[in-house]
Amino acid sequence: MPEHYTKNTLECTVWCKKCQRHTQHRVDGGRRGPCLEHQAEGPSKKQLARERKREKEAMNPRLF
Repeated sequence: MPEHYTKNTLECTVWCKKCQRHTQHRVDGGRRGPCLEHQAEGPSKKQLARERKREKEAMNPRLF
């Protein structure tokens, strides 16, 4: 069963599947969030693709 933390908890130490060791994890709204050791720097591939799509649509607007 997953653990729930109090609302004022910011971080917790738990086993990270990606790092294969105990690391600090962020606590979001009382639940464990992502690992703080291997956070991605900059936008993700999905975010970059979304931005390129928006730019392409801005250059070629749809008729309807």
